[in-house]
Amino acid sequence: MKPAAGEAAELMRSLSHPQRLLVLCALGREEKSVSQLRAELDVAQVPMSQQLMRLRADGLVESRREGTTQYYRITRPEVLIIVDALHSAFCPPPAAGEGV
Repeated sequence: MKPAAGEAAELMRSLSHPQRLLVLCALGREEKSVSQLRAELDVAQVPMSQQLMRLRADGLVESRREGTTQYYRITRPEVLIIVDALHSAFCPPPAAGEGV
């Protein structure tokens, strides 16, 4: 772990902002447009753009443009592993009989 500690710390720093973490959770293993992310997370355009720019600058997501629509996806497999682990720890499945 010693050689990778700096890289791991940088990754955790990127994940430490609640909105960035929510964006990564919303993306999961899918590619989504900015408008899909905004609707799903109920985030205004400016904060969403800021968080996506930071995630892209940190190398955690990449984007592609199709016409006027910008799509994002997670690029690093270790991000998916961490997001999955956080989801398992903090987002338990609904109890039987609750909304799905």
